Amino acid sequence: MTLAVALLIGTLLVLWLAPATLVMGLRHRVEPRAVLTAWLVLVASTFLTLVAAVTVSLLPGHGPARRIVALLQHCWSALRHGDVPSLDAVAGLAGVVLLTFSTVRVVLAGCRRVQAQCCLHRRHVDLLRGIAQVEPGRYPLLWLEHPEPLAYSVAGAGSSRCLIVATRGLVDRLDRRDVTAVLDHERAHLQGHHHLLVGLADALAAALPRLPMMRLSPDLVRTFVELAADRVSARANGTAAVRGALLALSTAGGPSGSLAMGRDAVSVRLRWLEHSRPSGRVRTAAAAAVAGLTAGLAPTLLGVALIAAAGLATCATTALG
Repeated sequence: MTLAVALLIGTLLVLWLAPATLVMGLRHRVEPRAVLTAWLVLVASTFLTLVAAVTVSLLPGHGPARRIVALLQHCWSALRHGDVPSLDAVAGLAGVVLLTFSTVRVVLAGCRRVQAQCCLHRRHVDLLRGIAQVEPGRYPLLWLEHPEPLAYSVAGAGSSRCLIVATRGLVDRLDRRDVTAVLDHERAHLQGHHHLLVGLADALAAALPRLPMMRLSPDLVRTFVELAADRVSARANGTAAVRGALLALSTAGGPSGSLAMGRDAVSVRLRWLEHSRPSGRVRTAAAAAVAGLTAGLAPTLLGVALIAAAGLATCATTALG
């Protein structure tokens, strides 16, 4: 088994098996920031490993373009004469097709997502600036005169263009500490760039729905960004305040493209708040670093393990023969 084939198979196996690992992290209450880091690094590392597999197949002795042409000619000649193409040829061509197809679809889906997010932000700025009371800050807070408690955040290009929308019903129906917990939760979304993570997950799912990791990413990422924001808010205001705020906003929604505290995975988050405590900043950063390193090495390590297993199997077969 060649290195290119092993890397290609390792990448596909990681994409297929990763959702089960992320769900396991949800069940065992792994630090949300660590899971989000692992997911993001895993997406990047699988892409880079696929690039490495294609490079290994195409570059030895020739430039990429000439090598691709040579491989196509080799495969066509082999098929005409009834021969089986080499593993390098198959891996190289499969990698080129998969890499090109995936890149184009992800870029197109990402552009559509960015355009939709820009339209959402522009509508909020145009409509709400004139009717809302603006509270200045790093993230401007727009207060709307509405009796129902509601709060959500909208990302923009740069922190100065991000904003939080909240209603007066939030202040009227919740305790002051609970209101602070809600606003800290929304600020955590903006500080953690959670809208970008959700947007990337949506783009990957739209572009590559047949891959389990990509198809399931939107729901998993939305759950973990809410858990991460809950943790940040609980660290500052206490678990009881976040839990009370979440219960009060559990029926509230928000416009598409925004992140609202009471919309996603409420029951799961309530269980987390009841049975786990927020970790300190140092411990959270360490967990994220370890998770990111593990995720980054996973595709390559799996590919190397496949090579080792194939080598051992070959040796065993030779010895027995």
